[in-house]
Order: sequence, then C-alpha cells, then structure tokens
Amino acid sequence: MDGSFFRSYRRCDVRDSEVLVAVTVPFTAQNEYFQGFKQARRRDDDIAIANAGLRVSLEDDVVTSVTLAFGGVAATTTLAAETMERMKGRKWNEELLQIVTKSLVEELEVAPTAPGGMTAYRTTLLPSFFFKFYLHVRDELSRTLETVSALAGHERALLQPHVRPPHVATHLYEKVPSDQSPIDPIGRPLVHATAHQQATGEATYVDDMPCYCNELFGVLVISTQARAYIVSVDAAEALAIPGVHIFLSAKDIPEERNKCGEIVLDEEVFASTSVKYVGQPVGLVVADSEDVARRAARLVRVTYKVVDKPIITLQEAIEAKSWLPPFTAYCGDVSAAHAAAEHSLSGEVHVGGQEHFYLEPNAHLIVPGECNSTEVFCATQCPSTMQKAIARALGVPANLVVVRTKRMGGGFGGKDSRSAMAVVPAALAANVTGRPVRIVLERAEDMLITGTRHPFFARWRVSFNNEGVIRAMEMDLFSNAGYSVDFSRAVMERAIFSADNSYYCPNVRVTGHVCITNLPSNTAYRGFGGPQAMLVREDIMARVAAFLGLDATRVREVNLYKDGDKTHFRQQLEACSVRRCWADVKEQAHFKRRQELVQEFNRTHVYQKKGLAIVPTKFGAAFTIKFLNQAGALVMVYRDGSVLLTHGGTEMGQGLHTKMIQVASKALEIPYNKIHISETATNKVPNASPTAASMSSDLNGEAVLRACQVLRDRLAPYRKQHPDAGWDSWVAAAYLDRVQLSATGFYSLPNVSPFNFETQEGTPFNYFCFGVAVSEVQVDCLTGDHTVLRTDIVMDVGKSLNPAVDIGQIEGAFLQGQGLFTLEELRYSPEGELLTKGPGTYKLPGVQDIPCELNVTLLREAGNPKAVYSSKAIGEPPLFLAASVFFAIREAIAAARSDERFRGHGISDSVPRNTTASTKTVQSGTSCNLGAATSTDFFRLDSPATAERIRMACCDRITDIVRMPTPGTYKPWDVTV
Repeated sequence: MDGSFFRSYRRCDVRDSEVLVAVTVPFTAQNEYFQGFKQARRRDDDIAIANAGLRVSLEDDVVTSVTLAFGGVAATTTLAAETMERMKGRKWNEELLQIVTKSLVEELEVAPTAPGGMTAYRTTLLPSFFFKFYLHVRDELSRTLETVSALAGHERALLQPHVRPPHVATHLYEKVPSDQSPIDPIGRPLVHATAHQQATGEATYVDDMPCYCNELFGVLVISTQARAYIVSVDAAEALAIPGVHIFLSAKDIPEERNKCGEIVLDEEVFASTSVKYVGQPVGLVVADSEDVARRAARLVRVTYKVVDKPIITLQEAIEAKSWLPPFTAYCGDVSAAHAAAEHSLSGEVHVGGQEHFYLEPNAHLIVPGECNSTEVFCATQCPSTMQKAIARALGVPANLVVVRTKRMGGGFGGKDSRSAMAVVPAALAANVTGRPVRIVLERAEDMLITGTRHPFFARWRVSFNNEGVIRAMEMDLFSNAGYSVDFSRAVMERAIFSADNSYYCPNVRVTGHVCITNLPSNTAYRGFGGPQAMLVREDIMARVAAFLGLDATRVREVNLYKDGDKTHFRQQLEACSVRRCWADVKEQAHFKRRQELVQEFNRTHVYQKKGLAIVPTKFGAAFTIKFLNQAGALVMVYRDGSVLLTHGGTEMGQGLHTKMIQVASKALEIPYNKIHISETATNKVPNASPTAASMSSDLNGEAVLRACQVLRDRLAPYRKQHPDAGWDSWVAAAYLDRVQLSATGFYSLPNVSPFNFETQEGTPFNYFCFGVAVSEVQVDCLTGDHTVLRTDIVMDVGKSLNPAVDIGQIEGAFLQGQGLFTLEELRYSPEGELLTKGPGTYKLPGVQDIPCELNVTLLREAGNPKAVYSSKAIGEPPLFLAASVFFAIREAIAAARSDERFRGHGISDSVPRNTTASTKTVQSGTSCNLGAATSTDFFRLDSPATAERIRMACCDRITDIVRMPTPGTYKPWDVTV
C-alpha cells in the first residue's frame, strides 16, 4: 500500500476479482518513529476533520526516510511528497521544524472551495500535527543523543495522552420536613412515572403502534430549490409503480385550505406556484408500504424556473433589508449616557442555530372515522394546534378532529407548530383515501423540513466607567427567521427581554429585526431566543473586562441585579436571588482558589491552557402572548378509588406527568400510585396551550389543583362523617349518594400583560428564575480540542416539586446548551441546502463532552408564591448556564494569545506588533494579535466555540502563515446563516 493505492474518493487500487485477506502492520525498526493523529468535531467521533500518519527513520539525528500521510485535505489520503523530499538528510532540529511547517502549508493548502469547508483550519492542523510529532521524536532522541536537548516541561506535557478523569457528580437539595405526611410526594425525588418502561423499551411511541390492516404510508416530495417558480410537477412515473395509491399536491386542495401558519397564514401545506426553501413540501406520495412510497417519491419530477438569487445568510438579509418591521425596548437616555461615559466600546457577534435532534422524528398516524371524523395519533407538543391545522385543511369543524398524544421522544420546541408540516399532508391523504395513513420522517427529512433554533447576529455599543460599571448599552439584534413568520416575532420579543441577562443598566436600547430568508422556517427552541441575546450580553461583559484589563468575574459581579431593580422593559424584580446563587456557587466551587490554580497552570503550560468562568442567568416565566397563559385539567375518580388524570400538557420525557400526579396526590391526600395519566387528548381537555415556555407545570399544575379541590369539597362531608374510613370508602359512599366524581379545573395566569413596544408598557412575566454556573475547561491550543473539567451550578427552582426531575432538567438543559455554544453547527450551501443532515455531519454532545465533574445544587429556602406549591419553571432557565463553558474557553484562548511563548514561537521580525488603542471608542476586532498583550487584546469569538474556532483564535506561527481567503473572491462550500 503506497501513495497510489487510493485512486479517488471511496475507490482504491483493488480489482473486482480481488479479496482482502489480511492487513499487516509492521513493527517499527530501531531509530524509526511513528505516530497517528486525528482531529474530529468531538473527541469520540469516528469521522475526522483531518488526520495524519507520520513516520520517520533517523541515523543519529539525521532524517534518512520519512512518510507524511494526511487525510481530510483532499479526496483521498495524500502524501506530502515535496515536504518529505525536503526533509531527507536534515537534522531533527528547529530549522527542520520551520521548513516542514512552511512546506506543508504551501504543498497541502486546502482550497477555499473544497468540500467540507473549514479549509484554513484543516490546513492549520497539518503542521500542528507535525509539531506534536516533532516533539515526540525529539523527546526520544534526547534520551540517547547528548546533542539533542531534552524537552521543557510544557513541551513534555503536550505529549501526554488524553486521559479523561472519572466522572463525578453531586446533587444537593433540601429534604422534605420531618413532619410531612409520608403519602405527600411534593418535594420528594420520585422516579419519572414511566422511567422503567422507557429504559426497557416497553414505552409506546407513534411508530411503535401496530399497523391497521388497511394502513397506507405517506412520503413527502420536497423542493430541491430555495427560491424558484414551479413550472411543472409530474408524478406519472411514481403512480405507475404497483402499490402506489395517490399523489397529492396543491392542485388537489382548495387554495384557501392550502394556507397554513401558526400566527400568520403565510405558509402552504403544499407549495403551489413557487418554492421558498430547500425541503419545502411539494406533494405527498401514498403507498402500501414505506419502501414503495419512498421509491415512488424519488420518481416525482418537479421542474423549476430560478429567477432570483435566494437570500440565505443574515448578512444578505441585512443588505436587502429583508425583515419584518423592527421594534425596540428602551429605558433612560442612551445617547446622553454614551456621551458622558469614560469609555465606549462597540462590537459584533454571531450565535449559530441548533437542530432540535429529538430522538423520535416526526411521526403521526391518522385514522379516518365515521361522520367525516378523524382520529390522530400525533407526536406533538400542542395537540390543539394540530387539531386546528388539520380541521382547516380538511374543511371540517374542530370537533370532528381528535388529536391524541401519549408521549414524545423529545420535542424542545421543534414539535410545536412545525409538526403540522407532516401531520396535515397525512391527514389530507387519509381523508382522500378513507384509509389510515402513517407518516414518519427520516432524520434527514426532518432536519430539512422543520427548521431550527434561530441564528442571531448582533451589533452592540456599550459605555462604562473605569470599574466596569455599565452606564449605557444599545444592541441591534438580527434573527434568521427562515421563509415564514411562525414564532419568530415572539422569539425576538423574548430575545429583547433577555438582552440584560442578569445585569442592571439604567440606559438601554434594544432593537429586534426578524429577517426573512430562503431557509426552512426557524421556530421555537428551548430558551426561545433568550440564550442568543444573553450570549451577546455576556460577550459585552467579557470584552469590557478585556478592554479595562479587569477580571471578567469582577465586571460581572458589580453589574448584577439587586432585588427591587427594574429591567430595561421596566418590570420590577421581586425576590431576585441571582446574588445569592452567585455567592453560593463561588463558595461551593472554591472559585478563588481554583482561579489561582488555573493561573498557575497557564504559567507552566504553553500549548495547553485552562479557563475558568462564572456566568449567571435570568429567565422570565410566562408566555409573552397573554392568551396562551391558560390551562385545563380533568380529574376522574372511579368507584374503586383509583384516579385518572388528564391535563393539557404533553409528556416528552421532561417529567411533566410525574409532577402532575404529585400535585394531584398532595391535593387529594392519596398515595401517588393511585393516580394514572394515560395521554393528552383534545377530546378530554380542549384548547390547551402548547407544552412550552417552561410554563406547563405552573399552568397545568394549578388547573389540576383546582380540579382536585372541587373533588375534595364534594367528598368533605364523607371525610367529616367517617374520618378514619379512608379514601376508597369515601369515594364508594359518594358514588352511592350520586355525587359527581369527576371535575374539571381551569387556570389563567393573573398579573401579566403583553408588552406594548409603542408605549413601553406591560408586565410580560409572572416571575423570574435565576441561576449561576462556574465551569473550568482545558484547551489544546494546537488542535482546538477542549475538555470540560468541572461545572458547578446553583439554581433557584423555588420549592422543588420533584428534585430528581428538576436536577435532571438542569443537567439536560446544560448539556443541550453546551451543544449550542461549543459543538453543534448547522452548515448550509450558498444555495440554501442544509449540508448537515444527520449524525454523521451534525454532532451532538457525547459522553466525553459531559463535564468530568458536575455538581448541581438547588438553592435553599427559595419559595415562590406565584406558582403551584411554591415551585418555579425549570425546562428552559438552566440552558444558558452552559455559556460558562463558552466563556471559560474564551479565557483559555485569551491566555494563549497573551503568552509570548505560544504566540511568538517562530515569529519573524517582519510580523507587525499590536499597538495600544488610543481612541475613546474602540471597535472590537477579529484578527490575531501577535504582539505583546495589551489591555485592548480582546477578540471576537462567535458561537459555537468549535474546535475550528478555538484553534484559529489561538494565534501562533502556524496560523500566521495560513492564508485566509478573501470573502467574495471564491464560492465557499458552506456559509454561516
């Protein structure tokens, strides 16, 4: 096997008649050294961004033969033949290292148009790999040759293999009072109600349901263009396949019924005259089986006419002013405060989107019934929304459509409005054929069709004094909404309300621009715009600290909210616990001592750096759309004393049903195991709001409580008459007396009002959740790899209904946030096609990404009178705490950039040095500062902080010689949307 073995991508020099029978890997000879290297998007990923196999034979310290093989830089494994030739006969010293570094970059530079993108990073990795190999060989030579100097301690540290410490975790929460009734489950860490069924695979999801004998399967035909007119749709070849029943498209539905959309009817069930994004449904093939339907769908021919260039990126949308009318929240006099301030700073930052990647893709089963009725088994967060969408498309009243949701395999916001993209076409097919129709999206389909978390771009300006106290802030937020409105206006509202994070500022102006592009409609996602805006605010705090030369922790701390402060949207903070969380987590994390240890590590290590960061979060609890703040419940008591509970919320693994059973158990004063929840259905609780906004426990819990209180009142005479008889006897007696043993409960959230952006008035939130996290990371500055060594979290959850569920939500949200801010990256072609359509190219956090030590503490003595049993919302608030990892990475990068030993290694005198800025207003930059560290050595780090971004921000002699292509001079493989 040599350099000619690999002939092209996935093709090698093996004849069809040849069979591989053995692979021999020889031992190295004396004075021969070999090492392999791999860099992937995450450490435990098998698919490499770039890799290398490096071998050298030496006579004393002189190179006699060498092989440098690299993958990920071309269509096949490539030998650096020219570099290998230059190495022969040279001594293994610093001069050789400089020659190889320059030669590898020149010989194997990845073209900016190359498939896979990350071209400068891939080029940078090649000499970075070789540098590690160089040190390894030099270390071996120094043991036998006196002429070869031994490695320094920081060099030897780089050669140590990565060993992940054993995982450690602690969970701290308040125990229930000793006098609490043993059957009162509130505050107890009970196991999730269906945990055992889910862990063993016995839990039933939609696609697990047995098939009906006459069931059909539907597969969507989707657009391959992002912005084009439809010339024709030809399904003749597909319909000719045996087993194919129908092909539905826009021509089969009245125009008015083809319209859909969550807030605005600006979408179509099937594209009629034009398509607006790659993945837009054009039609539906319905066949006897999934295999036949998928084969037929590929045969439907759609002809397009492309007239206009699609708008894909936020930069393109901003240039075209393709946005909804902007809106602003403000307080104070921002202009006057800027003018009077001691310092001003401005900058930009981009926050990438995130795929929901629920384990269960969109799956729905539609069963037509008598009298034009329809029963729908639906994996959705909002059965009532699906009921409304289906009824509209079928042209029937909502009472003829029953939507049932037993559970989902994850949702995160992606199965709120966007489930309609799959379930409505299938409902139309069931209506036309009169037979049950199942539709289950494949992962790639789901990712193409349903949209993601909104990518954000922000421009900001901030003014502050010498102590880092923020006096004025203005921020322009731009979100990539995709092709339709959906929830994007509400997402931007939440982003504007979150732009303060946990910091007081008397003069603020935040303006939101919802940009319309030719991407799938981006939608709700855990946090709902809050994490993006809060990251922008934390970026401001980090850059202010860098500008002043202050510890970022100090700058954050002096600006934290206090109880009674007002936000920039003029809502007063009550029971603000952020300073308590801050103090507690600093103490529990031994912050000061570990900060000193990190500084000591960075003094003794050059190519590896550590970072430590503390970040708070504030999250407002309520739907910002007022009418959604309502919930209903139905509680039915049977003659044997068992209770069947139904409420408007859906279970997607988050433990909502478990908490609702606990609420009912306490309210009725009966054991937890006497209560069961079967499913959520529109024929049990009508007009339910989505299970979203972290409000499901608050709203549905109060509804359940009220229904149970009605039943308690009805049973009160029997309890009084026979106090020792027990629940079952009271129920039996009440039944014999013809007392109604079912009750409904309804709750509407008081004291909230929509925020009016014209008058700057309103109370959008019922209360606020707070939390603080400390994270420590270690970064490999030569590859961009990072390890989260430890995270400590203190979270205010009020009086926890279930500490086990709440801590699980905190840990899950944190890991999802970690994916958002450090790993998960959506890549689109310049034409708008999603290129990361599955786990092979889109990377979620893995086992090795979990913090090696993860400590979660629920804040003590933190009741909340504004929610059921003094609890607080939990689903979304903890997610942003993962930004502590992002900013710890930033601290590690800053340590590398300020270390002359790393930055200056091999730099020639011709490289310009950084100079101190002398102007009052400073625009933050993105370029590498290769000179001495100064107070203005701050830099832009966009999210996510991937290995690519980390490595390219750790500027050194290698990044200095890698050419960065000039935008606009080439067509890239992918673009940042």
